[in-house]
Amino acid sequence: MRKTLHNRLVLFIITGSIYAVEFIPMSPISAECTPIVLEVTGDADLCDIVREQLTLDIDFSGLLITAEEGYAEVNVEVSSVSNGVALRGEVFSGGVYEGTHSYTGTSVYALIHAFADDLVYDLTGEDGIASTYLTFIERTSSGYTLCARPIDPRPAQSLMTNESMITTPAWSPDGDRIAFTSYQNGNVDIWMYSFSNSSAHVVSSLPGLNSSPAWSPDGGTIALTLSGGTNPDIYLLDLSTEETRRLTLRSSIETSPSFSPTGNQIVFTSDRVGYPQLYIMDSIGGTAIRTTRSHSYCDSPAWSPRGDKIAYTASIGGNFHIFVMDADGSNIRQVTFEGTLNEDPAWGPTGRHIAFSSDRDGGRSIYIVELNELKVMKFTDGRESYCPTWSPVDFR
Repeated sequence: MRKTLHNRLVLFIITGSIYAVEFIPMSPISAECTPIVLEVTGDADLCDIVREQLTLDIDFSGLLITAEEGYAEVNVEVSSVSNGVALRGEVFSGGVYEGTHSYTGTSVYALIHAFADDLVYDLTGEDGIASTYLTFIERTSSGYTLCARPIDPRPAQSLMTNESMITTPAWSPDGDRIAFTSYQNGNVDIWMYSFSNSSAHVVSSLPGLNSSPAWSPDGGTIALTLSGGTNPDIYLLDLSTEETRRLTLRSSIETSPSFSPTGNQIVFTSDRVGYPQLYIMDSIGGTAIRTTRSHSYCDSPAWSPRGDKIAYTASIGGNFHIFVMDADGSNIRQVTFEGTLNEDPAWGPTGRHIAFSSDRDGGRSIYIVELNELKVMKFTDGRESYCPTWSPVDFR
């Protein structure tokens, strides 16, 4: 929906008195984390790096947590070798030997993440997110940059920089492509960046608005907003044929689509009742059902990978915060409480984390909340950054 903050506040003043609701804070999404006793030995120059990053990876997994006493024990040995770094980790669970993982490579952080994800899988049977990346937009005085960065101290990789606005990036299910909105050519177009080609090209440049791309789970289709010079509606773009099909046929603004993990439904934003609310329709089109009624302003819906929840941005008390609700619109929970502008929620690939942008520390930065322990990590710092999107688990 992307109105200016001024327009958002005016809208809240008009309708806010109708929605004077206090929302229940977000509650943990699962049981207590499994405690892990961690020991790191080996190269003195590497031990501190391994201990600090592996502790962060474990504590932010949403499934495990480091402790002085625990059900599981992890012994890690790290050393310098001729071709880089070697890392070896033994895993014990309830006193029983679970196995040993060995890695070599040039980046110690990549090895730490790989072991952290293997550890999560060994002890829980679920995927970890330590090896994943986030893409986001960074804005400076010279323009806009599409960035990709791992969850560690390594600097962000610049994928594309332009003086014109870049916004709404969306990572493809296969991990190789990022669709995004760019104003580069004097029109609002959908572009596609490919990691395998290290380049970007236009994929939708119809007259008017081409924006807010969202991938279907199979990666063959993008839902997007097209205006054709009139009002914005939701369309589907077939990437193999480049044909578009219109899904909504109204005089209102329809935007910000997000597929369900089955691909059978789409949640989107519409102001058809006079102010932005969230609606769900079948991905082939048809009647849309309104799912939000407790806010004066809702936008940026994001369907969780597990399919049971939808995250979104909503106004409350003149500020904007992240909320999560069940996919049927029930069980609304407030995730953020600090700052005045929290938006752009993006689920982690396992459904246990949400990345979002926030001004809680003054500047606009990317944050990540882990939804079991409800810990919040500041992911970017120093420059204005927003619109995060998360890589798949098996990226790189």
